[in-house]
Amino acid sequence: MNVSIKKVNRYVIYLISLFIISLGASLSIKANLGTSPLICIPYVSSLITNLSVGTTSFFFNIFLIAIEIVLLRGGFEKRQYLQIVIGTIFSVFIDFTLMLINFLNPSDYPSQFALLLASCIVMAFGVLLEIKTEVVFLPGDGFIVAVSKFLKREFGKIKPYCDVSFVITAAILSFVFLGYLAGVREGTVISAIIIGPIVRIMKRYLERYVDALIEI
Repeated sequence: MNVSIKKVNRYVIYLISLFIISLGASLSIKANLGTSPLICIPYVSSLITNLSVGTTSFFFNIFLIAIEIVLLRGGFEKRQYLQIVIGTIFSVFIDFTLMLINFLNPSDYPSQFALLLASCIVMAFGVLLEIKTEVVFLPGDGFIVAVSKFLKREFGKIKPYCDVSFVITAAILSFVFLGYLAGVREGTVISAIIIGPIVRIMKRYLERYVDALIEI
């Protein structure tokens, strides 16, 4: 019984981590200085199609999962099919958090930059919770893990290349279909550079509290 309660608690915290990551992504959109690599393609796709960011994020996640299956074939773990469910929940959370913070419309650069930094901190905390719960990968992370396994390279060495490929793809899509650069600015680069180090700093100071929370 106690083990079951702990398992439920772990899943609850994991869902909270998804909400926090989606909130961070939404804050980066509202900062309007360029979205994080995680959300840049769905964001540009939403501008092109007039669909919500959550909807385009859902289709993008399905696309990434399909690539994972192709790359790993028999090596694709059955539990990773849960990424479909997780990707759907994450997509819903993005639209929900965008609605929650709809009132945030910074009009000057310092305010935009402050909101961008806040988005990085929020997203980093969500990523820390996601990592510590060890439930299932978000499709974006699952894709990078699949590529790293396929190429037999470390996750940390592959991630920057995948992030850059997401950003370049978003830039190309925006130029081709919109005629201007959308969703990719200095904030995209800043997010890609600092979120990882912020996660490591948080892990150093908050890990024991997060572990205790998970093991309740």
